[in-house]
Amino acid sequence: MTCICTLKIKYIGCEDKIWRMAQISSNAYLCDLGYMILATFDTMAYHLFNISYKGVTYKLPSDEEEISEDKCLFFVKLSELHLQVGDKLTMIYDFGCDQEFEIEVTDIQPMGRGQGRAYPKIITGEGRGIIDDMSADALAELIQQIDRTGSSGIQYSGDGIIFDNIPDWDYRNYSITYDNCLLKGKIAQIAEGYEVLME
Repeated sequence: MTCICTLKIKYIGCEDKIWRMAQISSNAYLCDLGYMILATFDTMAYHLFNISYKGVTYKLPSDEEEISEDKCLFFVKLSELHLQVGDKLTMIYDFGCDQEFEIEVTDIQPMGRGQGRAYPKIITGEGRGIIDDMSADALAELIQQIDRTGSSGIQYSGDGIIFDNIPDWDYRNYSITYDNCLLKGKIAQIAEGYEVLME
């Protein structure tokens, strides 16, 4: 039976400022979970990532390391993990910077017939996202600066383009409506990028 998994996803180091509650089908592959996280946390999605659960790390295919299908993000579905409420997974993005996300299962419910197209979706959250190539410690300091002064002093776009005429980056500028409107399109774009890279 296909279920709806409700997940609380926290960016470690900035847990109280940057987090999401999301729902995803248990029929999704682990790579799909990763793509959703990269999309909603406003990353440029140009680094490798892995997801760990109960001591097993699931990875993307690599020329440098042989990965069996049962440990590959492309081939393992969430349903195969037999998740329970309270279980936690960890996702590491950008191994040079170790952007870490904690993923906690908060609810699992049967999916009604014909509801599959509604997922994945974001239920609620805070924080615009992360900044690629910036450590969690550095981002936490930037957030403190914004809270103290009202400005980050940097201009940054989630697609990696820096413009002179955009407002300073501000973690408080998060719109769940905007996020959900773009989520599936961003996931598809991210998926294409990783899957072409791995061919």
